[in-house]
Amino acid sequence: MITDAAHLPSPPDTARLAEDGRAPEAVVEYVRREFVGLLGLRGCRFEYGTRMGNLPRLEHGGGLWLRRPGRITEYVDWPDGQTELRFIGGGRSYGRFLLDPRRGPRPPPEQDRLAVVAPAAQAGSALDAAGLAHPG
Repeated sequence: MITDAAHLPSPPDTARLAEDGRAPEAVVEYVRREFVGLLGLRGCRFEYGTRMGNLPRLEHGGGLWLRRPGRITEYVDWPDGQTELRFIGGGRSYGRFLLDPRRGPRPPPEQDRLAVVAPAAQAGSALDAAGLAHPG
């Protein structure tokens, strides 16, 4: 988990992968590895596409929510099972990360979660700006 800001990935480093013409898969893999290390996850995988599910979501604002018709749940602890983080650039969905947290500990504080999801948002924007296609 994050212990100080010096260990955070730099959004320019993340975006540079896309801007340098790296394949979308390389950008996604870089961000995926950062999530595992910085959030202390048991695992993380990426799914291309616009799948919509009924999973709790780590929002780009740092909050953990489950939105269902007529009901919104905010989590203090990691929810049971997987949590999704959508990967969006230029208003276009590239897919989602499925985060698999370790059991027991509370998630990092919201400000740390916000700092971790920023590189994903930056990379999504860079993929879109670079005009890189995505499979799926």
